[in-house]
Amino acid sequence: MLLPFVVTASAVISLVLILGRAYHVLILFVIAAGWSQAPLISLTRSDAFQYLDDVPAAVLVVAAAVRAFNVPDRRLNRALLLMLALVFLAGFGFLRSPDTEIGIAQARQVLMPLGLIFAGFVYRDDIAWSKVFKYLLLFVGLTVAWVMTEEIRQAPLLDPVWYHVNVVGGNPRSMREGLPPAYYADGVSGGELAFRPGGPFMNPPVMGFLLGAGAFAAVARLRGLVRLGMLAAIAVALLFAYARAGILIFLVVTAVYFIWLKVGKHAGLVTGLALAGYLFITFVEQGNTASHSDGLFSGFMLGLQSPLGLGFGTTGYQAALEGASTGVGSESLLGLYFAWMGWPMIIAVVLILLRLLNLLRRVPKIHSLPVWLAVAFLIAVASSESASSVASTPTLWLLAGAVLAMRVPPKRGPLASRKALSGHMQARLALVASPPLRRQNSHADEISRGGTTGSFWIH
Repeated sequence: MLLPFVVTASAVISLVLILGRAYHVLILFVIAAGWSQAPLISLTRSDAFQYLDDVPAAVLVVAAAVRAFNVPDRRLNRALLLMLALVFLAGFGFLRSPDTEIGIAQARQVLMPLGLIFAGFVYRDDIAWSKVFKYLLLFVGLTVAWVMTEEIRQAPLLDPVWYHVNVVGGNPRSMREGLPPAYYADGVSGGELAFRPGGPFMNPPVMGFLLGAGAFAAVARLRGLVRLGMLAAIAVALLFAYARAGILIFLVVTAVYFIWLKVGKHAGLVTGLALAGYLFITFVEQGNTASHSDGLFSGFMLGLQSPLGLGFGTTGYQAALEGASTGVGSESLLGLYFAWMGWPMIIAVVLILLRLLNLLRRVPKIHSLPVWLAVAFLIAVASSESASSVASTPTLWLLAGAVLAMRVPPKRGPLASRKALSGHMQARLALVASPPLRRQNSHADEISRGGTTGSFWIH
């Protein structure tokens, strides 16, 4: 009885917020729902809350599709066509799934994250990102406090066993020291098992994505000692949880970005490559990280061999739970996408990568932080199936879509550049004289004024 009520209430609240154009509040709802979902399920011993995070995220995606259909904007229309093509491919993959439940679960792993990219693309200029980052920082602060408490206790605050077995579908015989296997890491401290706090998500890798997004929000919005304190707290929490994807995102949006900004682009690229090499060499020797890199490569090769992929139910965590998995592409969400959907997904990822590289090359360095976040998140998606969790990653998927919607400044000759600079200075003076007008100007107006792109995350 509780499940229909939770789903209906979530849907109604989400629709009201969409109709009221309170997109940032809806995103707050998504963040709060994902953060509280596992604790609510564990405390009530009810799976009624398992769709608490999915419903508002799904409403946002559907609303974005309606918006893109009704607005006479070619970019949005093309994005909608791509989204419909993705739905068709997912439907084709579902039809080939040997198990209906696995097919539905894995179709969700594709449609929900990539649908959020689409929503971020559509609503890029309508979301009050500064407020979203404040919400992120609030929940990240609560998560850090939770992690520190668990680290001191060397035990979870709430018993995660019922949630792991009855909702996640974990095998009771896979427990380690009486806890789900994700709570322990191998080879971290002298070869012994090391406890990893799972926080409110009851899963350290999943929690790492929220902490990584929090690091981005801290760099974007905070200043001085407050920023340093928040980043230090996030770093400690990530190290305690040994959340590899979160650590990667943290290092990219802090170390790599600041070197890129303060030293130069070449120094930033060299640092990024050196960091990637170090993390690979370090992590590949510990735990099951080798399966993450192998899963990406295996999934890529399988995608090359299968133009339309294998379809759902052939590999991945859900398929493994039912004994249907071949193991190919497991532990890498991107590897799974390649294996499931073949050439269309490989081509799409290559185009996205080229787009991000072009943005890094042409967007002013001061506005490149969101692009670096998208690059880091793409690498994390390539190395972790946990990136499909709607509990902790929606803001990252939305931001990735918003980054892809950024307009690259057109190339100009010397004379045009001087005129653009003059126009830019005049526009900045006008904005200073009447700051409230800034929110009313569309992104296209900003371009026509000679303004720079990439600043969507600062207002």
